[in-house]
Amino acid sequence: MKKEKPLLEEAIKIFKILGSETRLNILLLLEKKDMTVTDLFNELEVSQPAISKQLAILKEYKIISYDKKGVENIYKLNDLHILNVINSTMGHAEHVLNNQDCDNNA
Repeated sequence: MKKEKPLLEEAIKIFKILGSETRLNILLLLEKKDMTVTDLFNELEVSQPAISKQLAILKEYKIISYDKKGVENIYKLNDLHILNVINSTMGHAEHVLNNQDCDNNA
């Protein structure tokens, strides 16, 4: 178990990152298409500085990356493993909200 501790600690950090409503909404938007800060601002009811701060956190953990296009950064998902985590979690949340049993085979 000691060898797994660093991995467990890193996983905990990732779950904390996904625990932010703004960051989760950013990731759900980036799942659909690559976006600029302005694009994200137009979709979310959050200030541009707040979005930039959340993007910096997501970049730090290598969840997203960006390509430079002129003066703008185009943000995109960097690690598709995150989508599996998000989609599984959203599926579980749906079961909980609908008071359904969770099917381990789904």
